[in-house]
Amino acid sequence: MDEKKNLDDLLDGLGIHEEEAPPAPVLEEKGMEEPAAAPQGPSEVVEHFLVGLLLYLDPSYSLDLRQEGERIYVEILGGDGGRIIGREGRTLKALEMITNAVVSKHFGPSYRVNLDAAGYRKRQEDRARKRALEAADVVAATGEPLELPPMRPAERRIIHMTLKDDPHVTTHSVGQGEERHVVVTPRTEAPPSAGEASPDGDESADEA
Repeated sequence: MDEKKNLDDLLDGLGIHEEEAPPAPVLEEKGMEEPAAAPQGPSEVVEHFLVGLLLYLDPSYSLDLRQEGERIYVEILGGDGGRIIGREGRTLKALEMITNAVVSKHFGPSYRVNLDAAGYRKRQEDRARKRALEAADVVAATGEPLELPPMRPAERRIIHMTLKDDPHVTTHSVGQGEERHVVVTPRTEAPPSAGEASPDGDESADEA
C-alpha cells in the first residue's frame, strides 16, 4: 500500500460522489482497534472521526476545532492542503458532507460542521465580500442593476449578507442550478415579481 493515500479514492470508496447525498458513514477500518472510551459530545465525535481519517492519509495533518452552540468549526492544518481541498473545493466539500453525516447519525441534524483547510474557505469568503462591495459601489454610482456571475450557494449567501443593510442597494438571485446568480439593484427599485427571482432564503442552509 502506498504510504500516502489519495483522499478522492478514499471518499469514492465511502460512496461520496458529486451532487449525491452521503450514505451512512463508515467509521471502522481494518487494523484499527476499538477506542478505550467512545467520544461523548458532538465536537468529540467530529475530532475522533477526522483524526482517524487524517491519520490514515498523512500523520502530518492536524486539527483546530471549536464549537459555538450547534456550529462546529474545524480547520485542517499542515500536510498537503491541496489534497484535502481538491479541485474547486470539491474534495473538501465531500469531506464536510460525510463529517456532517457522522454527527447527524449520533446527534441528529441540528448540529452543523463547517470544515476548512489551509484557509481556503476564508479566502473564498473574503473574495465574495470584496466582490459584493465593489458591485454595490457600481450600482450606487450608475443607478443600474448589475448581474454577478454564477456562484455557489455559499458565495451567494455571503453577497446577500454583506449587502443586506446597505442603504443604497438590495440583492436577489435569479436562474436555476449552476446558472443561478445574484443581481444587485438600486434599493429604490421595485422588488422582482414572484417567479422571476427569490431572496435565496434556502441558501442559508447550504454553506458548503
